[in-house]
Amino acid sequence: MILKFGTPDGRNESFWKLNAKSFALLIPAVILGHYLDKFVEQSRMSLYTAIIVQTILNIVLIYILHRVMYAYSNEFQLTLPGMFFSAMFFGMQTNFLVNLKKALH
Repeated sequence: MILKFGTPDGRNESFWKLNAKSFALLIPAVILGHYLDKFVEQSRMSLYTAIIVQTILNIVLIYILHRVMYAYSNEFQLTLPGMFFSAMFFGMQTNFLVNLKKALH
């Protein structure tokens, strides 16, 4: 089974191909989101600095994925499995969310 990323014909994929593509997008999202979050947490920056640094790192990482792996990152906008990447990538960054809540209160 060959997975083609960046194709808008996701509705025509089999159940197994959809699951395989979802895991191929979820696993990197969990790993990247977790380690990016832990890096900022362990660097012990002030609240606003941590928010700015983590935002910049998120932008840079997504930009690199978009430039180096265009078909893979194109999946984020085209299909349901691609949305899983975005949701899990940012969902794994709990410290980022906590810092944003603290800054808003």
